[in-house]
Amino acid sequence: MEKRQKTTGQESGRRGIGGVFGFAGKVLLIAAAVFIAILVVGGLTTPAETAQAAPEDGAGVMLPLLLVAVADGLVLALIVTQSRWRGLALIVGLTLSFYGAQTVLGQIEALAFLTPLGEVLGAGSVPALEMPVEQIVSSFIVGAARAILAVPLAVVLFGKAKRGSREGDIDMSQGMALGQWVLKLGVIVVLYELLYFGFGYYVAWRNPAVQAFYQGTDPGSFLAQMRHVVTETPSVLLLQVFRALLWAVVALPVVDMLEEKPWVGALATGLLLAIPANIQHIIPNPYMPPDVRMAHFVETASSTFIFGAAVFWLLHRAHRSFADLFGASA
Repeated sequence: MEKRQKTTGQESGRRGIGGVFGFAGKVLLIAAAVFIAILVVGGLTTPAETAQAAPEDGAGVMLPLLLVAVADGLVLALIVTQSRWRGLALIVGLTLSFYGAQTVLGQIEALAFLTPLGEVLGAGSVPALEMPVEQIVSSFIVGAARAILAVPLAVVLFGKAKRGSREGDIDMSQGMALGQWVLKLGVIVVLYELLYFGFGYYVAWRNPAVQAFYQGTDPGSFLAQMRHVVTETPSVLLLQVFRALLWAVVALPVVDMLEEKPWVGALATGLLLAIPANIQHIIPNPYMPPDVRMAHFVETASSTFIFGAAVFWLLHRAHRSFADLFGASA
């Protein structure tokens, strides 16, 4: 009896180890698809100006690219394995969410602050180096290739390609009345503004390298900074209102995919909004110095993770009261 139990335990341990290696192998296959998309599509669409200004140390770029690809694979694996959606709905919904979080939201920011368009939008400061609009267009194309290749591959590898019997349960209204939607979207906007400008000031803007890059100065306090934004560049506030609502739209399919697993859903949504777009700051580029990139990485990854988790919690179900907001189930 004891020998049989020992044998059963060993077999269970081997299955567990095999499962870990199987999961890791699938993540690496997804990462390989992302890596190939970045190299091939990026090579075809990157403007000559950027290619000529790229760092000569190609090996120094490859490792960050690999880390970016693996991070994409891990985020997609977490969402796909935990999703209640399956089949085409999962592929389409997650592709749109991933592309929106990984590319669209970030490139809107780049257009506003790293190109002459920023002056039109009232960004108020122009960086020492400007990014060509052609490079931003290239980023949109590369991001689309990453999503189109990686998401279906993840769905197939993790056995979610076949249509499920519960696919008819998809309902992104989350059972909430219009009034609750309006209230929660208002909270999302206010929360995003606080996180965006709060982390932007305390984590990034007080860094002398960031101030020098954007040719700005520290007004001395967060309130003084916000007074300057409100009076001198109010369009930036409006831009972030738009981005907050767009973040919510991008996150909504994943919120519905994971609504039955609140804590996992909050973690996964936070990671989706925080990692795919922001980890790209670790890749050397000719437009932003390393210390500025790292400051922005810490700033945006931390703030958008908190925001993403909060968006999930607000939108994954209806809430009867403020106290009910902190309950794990209805």
